[in-house]
Amino acid sequence: MAVFHFFGEIQSVPQPPLPIEMPGRSDYIKPDDEESLMNDRQLQQREMNKQDEDLDLLSQSVKKLGVMSSNISTELDYQNRKLDEINAETDRAQENLDIITKKTRELIKEAGGMKNLCIIIGLSLLLIILTYLVIMT
Repeated sequence: MAVFHFFGEIQSVPQPPLPIEMPGRSDYIKPDDEESLMNDRQLQQREMNKQDEDLDLLSQSVKKLGVMSSNISTELDYQNRKLDEINAETDRAQENLDIITKKTRELIKEAGGMKNLCIIIGLSLLLIILTYLVIMT
């Protein structure tokens, strides 16, 4: 009796009976042939069992891959949300920096521009040099 797996169900298919030895007929099976057929059937059954085991292992591997891909998808979604949040915060920081830069330029312009800044830097250097000379003498 052969056993087949269809969608996880085991179904048996009956084997036809072996022809009986009758004089004058050439389709009968000799005892040696019957033993050979039984060995062949056993080999086929072992092969089918091995293939079933291999398919079960393959099925388990595919299920594991499905779980892994689902986990990867979830992680990527999470990281994409975090990247969107970081981009939004970066945009806000850039806007704030632009505002501060604009206000700094306005302040420099109101204070007399770069001319006054150069005078302040020059006088500061002169003060440092004079202080050094006073200390050294």
